[in-house]
Amino acid sequence: MSFSYTLQNWKKSDEAARSAKWKIILYDFLRPWLSRRTSKFISKSTLNDLKPTWVLPGRGFPLETRRRWATNHQSLQGKTILVQGTGTGWDVISWAELKPAKIIATDLFSFADSWNEISLYCHQHFGVDVLFYQAPLEDHSFLDSESIDLCASDAVYEHCKNLPQVMRETRRVLNANGFVYATYGPLWYCASGDHFDRGGLENAYNHLILDTNAYSEYFNSYKKSNEDFQSGGRYIALGLFSYLTTSDYLEIFRNAGFVLDELILEVSSEGLNFLANWLERFNEMEKKYADRCMRDDFLIKANFIRLKKNL
Repeated sequence: MSFSYTLQNWKKSDEAARSAKWKIILYDFLRPWLSRRTSKFISKSTLNDLKPTWVLPGRGFPLETRRRWATNHQSLQGKTILVQGTGTGWDVISWAELKPAKIIATDLFSFADSWNEISLYCHQHFGVDVLFYQAPLEDHSFLDSESIDLCASDAVYEHCKNLPQVMRETRRVLNANGFVYATYGPLWYCASGDHFDRGGLENAYNHLILDTNAYSEYFNSYKKSNEDFQSGGRYIALGLFSYLTTSDYLEIFRNAGFVLDELILEVSSEGLNFLANWLERFNEMEKKYADRCMRDDFLIKANFIRLKKNL
């Protein structure tokens, strides 16, 4: 069965990502308690090795809070932001609200219609100039070295096939006092790491448990004739995954010349529920990937990181 792709309107994407003010305040208040509670599902050795600031459930770190955290609570006035892997560009709006001097946003694919609309919207509503470019993250040669104050991305790194080169290029364009902010996940070895959570909880780890033929049958039985352009259906068809664990990501950052400033872990409720309901299947999966993963890698859904240049 062939299938095509559709794009979600950028305004709807932005609206869907927002949280009510009362929720933001509530999560700020509950975050220490949520972290203590969720940390119990991750081994002490992993917590000691990674030293995360927080260990959170799927909720608890809203978009608005992430933006404040990304900037280390500093003003972005006069700064230049590079938004990497922007897709339709909807995430640019939340950065424009912080009133930087300029935003440069890039993606491997062109979304010219929405990009033009968003550039006009950000200029009219926030007085911020936004420039969009179609370019691979591995090569931003149109940008001068050390010309960027903040490199930012959401749900991008897990799709980079050559993340080491992406990080080397990121380091090149970032100035000495700049930050890298990134959230990425679901990670490949976690529940729904293929971004294709369809058919119920029992299928959450099909991308790891099933052999190639069985997974292809599963995929074909649940894919839609009209997939979202930024959905698991398309990512699977193009093989757009990095296939990395949390430790792999952190090693790549170090090797590229970055220092980890702060790390937050998100634990998968799907993974925990799968573990509780299908323990035998989970144990078999652990054995299958024993030379590649620890149990925690099957439960850590996402990483939130802030990096600085190692000078």
